[in-house]
Amino acid sequence: MALPVFRSRDLGKPQLLLREPDAMEFATDYEIFDGDPLVVFIAFSVSVTWNLFLFPLTLGLTIAWGGSRPGILAVEMAVFLIIFIFSFDMRNKRIKELQPYLTREEVAWPYGGIVILGFYAIATIIVLIAALASLLQQDLSIELWHRWGISDSHAILFVTKFLCVVSLLLGTYTTNKDMFIFFKTIAAEKMRNHWLHTFFADEYPVLQARVGTAISNLPEEAKNFDRLYQLWNDGFPGMIWTHPVLKQASPAQVQKQWKALVSKKGGALSWIVDVPRVATWAAQIKDALAEYK
Repeated sequence: MALPVFRSRDLGKPQLLLREPDAMEFATDYEIFDGDPLVVFIAFSVSVTWNLFLFPLTLGLTIAWGGSRPGILAVEMAVFLIIFIFSFDMRNKRIKELQPYLTREEVAWPYGGIVILGFYAIATIIVLIAALASLLQQDLSIELWHRWGISDSHAILFVTKFLCVVSLLLGTYTTNKDMFIFFKTIAAEKMRNHWLHTFFADEYPVLQARVGTAISNLPEEAKNFDRLYQLWNDGFPGMIWTHPVLKQASPAQVQKQWKALVSKKGGALSWIVDVPRVATWAAQIKDALAEYK
């Protein structure tokens, strides 16, 4: 798939080519593995977890060294809020793309994430308002906690302590749950890979023989109207890649790679091959074969 045929990753400079590669080889290792949803999920899962633990550490050190400085705390909390929003969003998108088995609790993660991020946003706004009041050296009408006799320092202490405890709990929970997502995804990939190897070794040759027998006496003029002939498509299910870079290949290039897979002269990771599409195509071929009986 991704072969080291370039002196540089700059694909826009043809003079850097060592040889004329197959079109599929234009995908570099970086492009291939950067498109793996599991790799991206792990990256942003680590980002979420580390920042959940780093959040209370950072705020604690700031308060320990300089006391309750609303301005500094507000900037730090705002930066963490932006990181959390981006990381949570990318993490949830990759989970949706991976489509692992999710429990009832895990299905609600996107909604729970919005609630948690809402708490972080509200706390950040409170600290920002307190910082602005401290800078202007006057009480602001939007400091609603003053109505209940709560000072700015106590409000900051409450929201920061609350978020630090929540962050530590969420960090532990996220680490545990994301490991389960990882293991479930790996198990699903192994099952898809096993099915693909079994299909090429056992089922595909049988289908090839049965289809060849069924359409052997088919008149030339009837081929364009025959469902089985059209579905079989010379033993090719069409676009078999899920990777966005590989989807740019022409049908002829994809068919060449498919034949390499069938003949076991080439290989591909199961997350690159659209296994459900291949399975659906095989089921349609079987249904069409049943009509010839």
